[in-house]
Amino acid sequence: MKNRGILVLAVILIVSGIMLLLSSLFHIDSWAICFPTILILLGLFAIFRPKLQGEYSDIEFTLLGDMRRRPTGVLQSKEYWLIVGDLDMDLTSVELPVGETTLRMVGFVGDLNFMLPASTAVSMTAGAIAVDAKIDGRKQEGVFTPVNYETPGYAQAERRLRLDISMFVADIDLRSL
Repeated sequence: MKNRGILVLAVILIVSGIMLLLSSLFHIDSWAICFPTILILLGLFAIFRPKLQGEYSDIEFTLLGDMRRRPTGVLQSKEYWLIVGDLDMDLTSVELPVGETTLRMVGFVGDLNFMLPASTAVSMTAGAIAVDAKIDGRKQEGVFTPVNYETPGYAQAERRLRLDISMFVADIDLRSL
């Protein structure tokens, strides 16, 4: 599902709003309910979330800090979990396999920078409460709305790169070299 991240974010916001409203009406300590509920939901999501490539999909996780990646060879679908930090990814030295390769970024607050070869067919969906995206110098912003981008001819391209970004706050820079 292309907008799964937006759906998850919407459900979290609705449930949080209902819980805060009920706690206000009935004078209940909302933090005592919300914090454990958020932890439970995050745990359930980590257990039951769909994986990219079945049971053994490749996942990198960083709680706090920066990730700098410059993969070489054939690029494989992968997930990057970044709670708070930066992800700098230089994809100018990779070869895309035939078909669609998906890179999924999931996190809370992140600054995501991608460098791509100019000929790359790319599709990006960024869902967050606030998204500030700069795509080849053009700025797009979204508040409670996803930012979508697709290079012309993406659907017909033999080799495609899909960036699926689900965060609460995201600053994205996508540059073609």
